[in-house]
Amino acid sequence: MVATAEARQVCRAAGSLLYPSMDFGVKANGTYTSEDFARVLTRSAFEREFTNTSARHLQIARGDDLDLEDRSPLAKSFLYNLGRMNADAIDAQFDGVRDQVITQTRKARRFPNTAEVALDLHEWLYYGSKQTPMVSRINPDRGTDLAYVFVTLCIVSPAARFTLASEHVPRTNTASLIEAIREVIETARRTVSIARIYCDRGLYRVELVDELVDLGVEFVMRAPKTPGIKRVLAEHDERRFVTAYELVRKRSPTMRVPVTLVVVPHHSRDDDSLCLITNRARTVDEAVPLGQAYRRRWGIETSYRKIGEFLPRTTSPVFAVRLFYFLFAVTLYNLWIVVCLLLSEQRWTKTQPAVSTATFRFFLGPVTYG
Repeated sequence: MVATAEARQVCRAAGSLLYPSMDFGVKANGTYTSEDFARVLTRSAFEREFTNTSARHLQIARGDDLDLEDRSPLAKSFLYNLGRMNADAIDAQFDGVRDQVITQTRKARRFPNTAEVALDLHEWLYYGSKQTPMVSRINPDRGTDLAYVFVTLCIVSPAARFTLASEHVPRTNTASLIEAIREVIETARRTVSIARIYCDRGLYRVELVDELVDLGVEFVMRAPKTPGIKRVLAEHDERRFVTAYELVRKRSPTMRVPVTLVVVPHHSRDDDSLCLITNRARTVDEAVPLGQAYRRRWGIETSYRKIGEFLPRTTSPVFAVRLFYFLFAVTLYNLWIVVCLLLSEQRWTKTQPAVSTATFRFFLGPVTYG
């Protein structure tokens, strides 16, 4: 059982790692302060509101004289300041917060030194013009084929689904993805020893697999049933088998990447197979345990859903605004994970969060938003 006073203390301590580190580019003679902007951002994130709505509510609550038919001047100033910020500077300040959080959690002996992780693409859907800078084309989803896309690397342990690194991808071409994947893996390696990386079949490209091999990390990736995979399945009568396989790029420059193909029965669909590729030799006896281990990758979907609970709403096409909002949401999510780790008596064996996201939002501070 977690005491209320303890939960409040830990949540406030987590907030003290975030808010003092945030820089909105506020000038000394500005009309609004950094705390004003932090209040707007926090309320927008916690209530899933548009910035104008959050700013208006906060101004009304403190007695500001507003014209209710116009946009909130606080919101306009806030978005103007964010829009002027440099993307590298935004990345740097949130990287600094993440590093502080990990350092403090490790001092409490609650952060793992070795971890299995999931590598995936997080798509923040966009409904504006396809000419908008930094927006990528994606498969149609909920009325759009555009999104701001981020490569993320997340610990898959149910007790500590911490997002170790994220990197925006300006385009989802192979070259951009390779650069982003290399960046997030190298960032994560400065924090933990990566035991294994789980990848979705959306990353099943010869060049990406070759990059993972070059990086020297063990990976397990779901393989779509391509003609080559179907041919191998047809050659085997068994429902569970392991065999050598080769990914081939026929276009110039040609490429061949040898891997191990692991096939096991699908855990929920009869007469279907789960096909996995890995860069490690495997035996048939290891096939089913590897398939069961791969299911832990789905924990990243829970992480994405929780990150979404902290993501402010916006229609802004300004990349700096979108980047700041996304990294702020990831940071809040990570702080919630850390709070649960620090309050959990069972540490790594505990699967239920010590506090709900609602309780975390209520206690966070020091910038209250109500």
